[in-house]
Amino acid sequence: MSVDGTNLILQKKPTLALLAINREEETYASLISREIGSTFAHTANILGKLEDEGLVRFETSDNDNRVKSVGLTSKGKSTAVLVEKLIAVMDDTKTDSKRKTVSRKKDSSKTDVKEFARKLGVINDNIDLVQKEELGSKKRISQKDFVRIGQRLGPYRRELRKIIKTGKKVEVKQAATLDKKIEDVFGERERLRGQ
Repeated sequence: MSVDGTNLILQKKPTLALLAINREEETYASLISREIGSTFAHTANILGKLEDEGLVRFETSDNDNRVKSVGLTSKGKSTAVLVEKLIAVMDDTKTDSKRKTVSRKKDSSKTDVKEFARKLGVINDNIDLVQKEELGSKKRISQKDFVRIGQRLGPYRRELRKIIKTGKKVEVKQAATLDKKIEDVFGERERLRGQ
């Protein structure tokens, strides 16, 4: 990795983006921007730099040539593992004893459950926000509004469908509930456009 690449990884937002992609395996820039607390433009810039360093790759969706998912390259995965180890060392959590490893696995499991619940909470809040802002008390919406609603909810729907396809039973049930909620918003969107 170049000196610029090393400096990039030592910055907070690029590191958070790299770790977020590593956790999700494959995700979208819009979801990463929300997760790291950054604007979409700044996140896109960060991802471009990570791509220049050979750490991430973009893939075009089969359904929509404009939507690109983001995944880690093998170099990116190795870098993410090293960053996680560096964080562990800096947090004074060594992973050399079995007792700590077992404890860490339990903590990781609890963290994964909490992280999943947090993620679904964010998606739920954003669905509510879009519904309130875009549909609210409107009696009719324009074609432009119709498209914008789809663009705002599309990444969440793709993420939920990914969970439904590959998640655990409990996760699938929770994701399906939110997917149904998006479907209801889309139904309301269709109804308001038709009037």
